[in-house]
Amino acid sequence: MTITALDVGGYIYERQNWIDAWRLQKLTYFAQAWHLVWDGRPAFEDEFQAWSDGPVQPELFRVNKWERAHMWSTELPGAHPEEIPPATKAMIDAVLDFYGNMPKARLVELSHEQPWVRARGGLGPDEYCAVEVAKSDMRRWYTTKQLHGEQDIPRRPVIGAAGVSEDGYQAAVASTIQRWADTLALLAER
Repeated sequence: MTITALDVGGYIYERQNWIDAWRLQKLTYFAQAWHLVWDGRPAFEDEFQAWSDGPVQPELFRVNKWERAHMWSTELPGAHPEEIPPATKAMIDAVLDFYGNMPKARLVELSHEQPWVRARGGLGPDEYCAVEVAKSDMRRWYTTKQLHGEQDIPRRPVIGAAGVSEDGYQAAVASTIQRWADTLALLAER
């Protein structure tokens, strides 16, 4: 099953209990951003839009605002957080450990960085914008932050290879090293 932003939002509610809609959106956004950096792929295919309040995932917004049983409910109808793979949960947990207790104003500040700014294309702070925040911009921006060793980033979780023995893992690593050595030797000859 493919996971969705709604599933991630449901998982965030499980971990954080009730949080306001702003925090839910920002934490889901950062979960996606850091998953792109650490895994190279999105956690989910749903897109964020560059709303004036920051990146917002419209389906998560709609369900959170209009479909919950009551204002303080942490159940998102249609969310299946149990479907999230363990490695993705580990990445979300790392994001929540870092961002989860930050003040709302700091989360807003951190989400109003380059990917969101670029998607808004110079619009004023209160102007409507439904332009998607490009995943490629998110990956590039947050990867750059990690490569520069910036301090305002979460720590990448250690995720082992699921279902692979130590011997199998070592054999795969040795094979990959040899393949790259052969490739680099071939390129050096040309």
